[in-house]
Amino acid sequence: MIRAFLAWRRRWDSPKGLGRRGERLAARHLKRHGLRVLARNVRSGPGEIDLIAVDGTTLVFVEVKSYTSCAAVEATGLEKLDRRKQTALRRSCWTFARRLRCHPESVRGDVVVVEFSRFSRRVPHEIRWYPGGIDL
Repeated sequence: MIRAFLAWRRRWDSPKGLGRRGERLAARHLKRHGLRVLARNVRSGPGEIDLIAVDGTTLVFVEVKSYTSCAAVEATGLEKLDRRKQTALRRSCWTFARRLRCHPESVRGDVVVVEFSRFSRRVPHEIRWYPGGIDL
């Protein structure tokens, strides 16, 4: 029983676990703001698209950055999206968009930053949404 709890705790505190929680919270946040989430973790081209959503007639590709707040970390989640990651994400989005049978009227790249407190990784400290944060 204790081993199972400790194994669960390690998965919960792992970076992948933090990312999964962040993506789940980001999807919920976008739904509250009127977007319809179509897919999560889509492999396309050179990378992965965290969330694909629809905002009216706009197809929205969302990159989710989850991290734990710490006084030593100065960069926000948006600043952690470096040029290499943006290029791979752009290629993945256009590869996915080309494979669609129906072409959307417009395409947008958003960033959602989910910041967890370093003391409680269960409840997000802050969720910030940057519509059009990625140039596609």
